[in-house]
Amino acid sequence: MGWLKDAQNLVAIATTVLSIGASLALWYVERRKQHSKRIGHRIQMDIPLSRALSEDLPGADGLIPRRNITEDTTLVLLRIENDGAATITDGDYISQPPGLTVTFSGRRITDAYPVQPALTSNTARQIRLDARPVYTPGENTLLLPPVALNTGDYYKLLVMLRGGDAGTTVSVEGRLGDGTVHPSPSPHPDDKPPLFSPLGRWTVGILGTGMAILLLLATLPNPVPQPRGCAAGSLTLTGSSAFRPAMEALRAAYTRDCHDARIDVATSSSGTGVRQLLESDTEGTPGTPGAAVIAFSDGRTTESDPEHKLRSEKVAAMAFALIVNDAVTVGGKPLRGLTVGQVRRLYSGDITDWSAVGGPDLPVRTVRRTGSSGTRGAFEARVLGRRDAFPTSSSDCRTKDLVPASPVLRCEEHNTGDLLDRVAHVDGTIGYAAPPEGTPRKGSHTLRLNGLGPSGENITKGYPFHAVEYAYTIGDPADGSLADSFLDFLTQGAADRVIARAGHLSCTSPDGYAACRG
Repeated sequence: MGWLKDAQNLVAIATTVLSIGASLALWYVERRKQHSKRIGHRIQMDIPLSRALSEDLPGADGLIPRRNITEDTTLVLLRIENDGAATITDGDYISQPPGLTVTFSGRRITDAYPVQPALTSNTARQIRLDARPVYTPGENTLLLPPVALNTGDYYKLLVMLRGGDAGTTVSVEGRLGDGTVHPSPSPHPDDKPPLFSPLGRWTVGILGTGMAILLLLATLPNPVPQPRGCAAGSLTLTGSSAFRPAMEALRAAYTRDCHDARIDVATSSSGTGVRQLLESDTEGTPGTPGAAVIAFSDGRTTESDPEHKLRSEKVAAMAFALIVNDAVTVGGKPLRGLTVGQVRRLYSGDITDWSAVGGPDLPVRTVRRTGSSGTRGAFEARVLGRRDAFPTSSSDCRTKDLVPASPVLRCEEHNTGDLLDRVAHVDGTIGYAAPPEGTPRKGSHTLRLNGLGPSGENITKGYPFHAVEYAYTIGDPADGSLADSFLDFLTQGAADRVIARAGHLSCTSPDGYAACRG
């Protein structure tokens, strides 16, 4: 019943119920009215007369002589009708005296005649007044006797009056058992009957209004509920700079559906990110240690964790690339590949000139990341097969200003961008980085390693320079927290596609599962 919590749904339901309810109520009232006993009355004619009339008027005894017409004589034609749905009998008149009382304000009655009774289809009888209207000449009131009327029956009364103007008030009063006496509308001869009855017009109006409200609600922006599993709050993603493009894409995918989540990406290196996570355990918000930070590391972290606070989750298998300066050529063309053995000899100092691998007579210059870098850790583990413990011999990657006696020039950079700049601008330099952030700058290019290029697909074919990306937290995040929700998101199909577009293999994908186990 969660849909009942939506305000638009409640308004729509209320509108529908009220529209139908009002229509039913009108129908009930109309039916009640139709089945009650009703006598209607209306003035069909109220005109002044004069001696100038060329013909005598019909009267009770045939004609009304012209001599009875004076300058203030008026003539009224009154219609009495049964406009209900029930038959009216003589006994239904309960006023005293029984019948209907007609009053002509400001005028005096001189004569009255019943005329033009209606022929009813159900009784095939003509209505007749059992007695003449009772009145006293010179007075302004007359009494119509009780008349039985079937539905639709009517009769008319012609009344001659003096002493007032035509159009003054004429009232009809009386009482019916379970019924009413009321004025009837007096239609103009040119009036066309309405297409709908009053009940029909009201019903259409109410239902039409209800439909208009429902249509308006349908066009209003509907608040989109957050997908199942979304959480609110703030979270920082830190650690590996190599995995930063994937982090930003994952953040965008999560917050696109989960609007109450605020996720920041602040990377430096794998080791630095894990250290920040450990420090948040003591410097973070009391009661929620480390809950607002997830640190990503290229490979298992080497940071000290004596209390075993860290919890890890494998996220992706990521390929890294070897990058070399364009001045390193073979036969006049850029060098395209090396073997793992050749790379080891280059970084150890066994090979000091590129001519040893078929290249030009050019000194070898190696550039590496700082010790906290996860990319460096992956390079040491997957390519060198040991730690790169050789001392840094150069501060500018051009001269051995730090260790002049070193057999090979070795320099060091803190981030991927600076490393790529060094390789692109210093002849004979070789380094490493993670695509897509590690895309070579102009003046450098990527090398194949053991005949394979760096890609998620080639990891499954044996490309050696790769690492598993780990997500670290302090303990298990609290159920329902943003950190807990985001880690769950990393294991879903949507995240698999985001990670694949970033050039990596998700550990929950079929190919990535095997790569992340190795």
